[in-house]
Amino acid sequence: MRKRIAITTPLLLLATSFCHARSLTESEANTIIVILLSVVLLLVVLGIFSLRYNRIISQRNEQLLRILNALDDYRTIVANGALSFDEQEDVLKIQQPKSKAAKEAQVNGSQAFYVKMDARINKEKPFTDPAFNQQALAEFMGVSLEDFCMLVPRYTDPRRTADYINSLRAEYAAKLLMEHTDDSMDDIAGKCGFKDTAAFISAFKFSFGITPTDYLNTLSRMFKNKV
Repeated sequence: MRKRIAITTPLLLLATSFCHARSLTESEANTIIVILLSVVLLLVVLGIFSLRYNRIISQRNEQLLRILNALDDYRTIVANGALSFDEQEDVLKIQQPKSKAAKEAQVNGSQAFYVKMDARINKEKPFTDPAFNQQALAEFMGVSLEDFCMLVPRYTDPRRTADYINSLRAEYAAKLLMEHTDDSMDDIAGKCGFKDTAAFISAFKFSFGITPTDYLNTLSRMFKNKV
């Protein structure tokens, strides 16, 4: 905003001098000055809006960084106690509950499987393989595709599973953008398992509501302000 004012102020002075030098009528000179003042006012308003927008985005990204770090800590703890094959079989045994207690046990077992799956997949990052899909996720967890769908009903649809995997890739990309600021978007997309940069940008914006470029620019401003 300061740069805009610094540029428009000399222009205003030059315009005033031009009006006098050209011997314009008072009405014509006033019209030119009013137009320039309107431009200056518009730039000031845009500058204020820009500062407020940048502050909101910075606060949002600071919160995002805290969430990502907290998720990392949580997943590390949970992944260390990932379900064993025997525990997975115990969960699968409760397939046709005959009572309310059995049904609750099935729900709790499914939730436990999902939480520990989420932790393990983030720890080992198999999603960096572009071919990683629903079938690969089931194999990664040591269960059949049928059992996987029973354990995690929300991901019975392969498309929803793909959305989940892409959200994990986007989350990983957010961390890489912080750690490897010199990498291109193509490099980041490849490291995270996206098939192309367009898919990376789309998944990132869907997950965080902001493009990777805007996110990276906001990070740069945040770090500069802290220096």
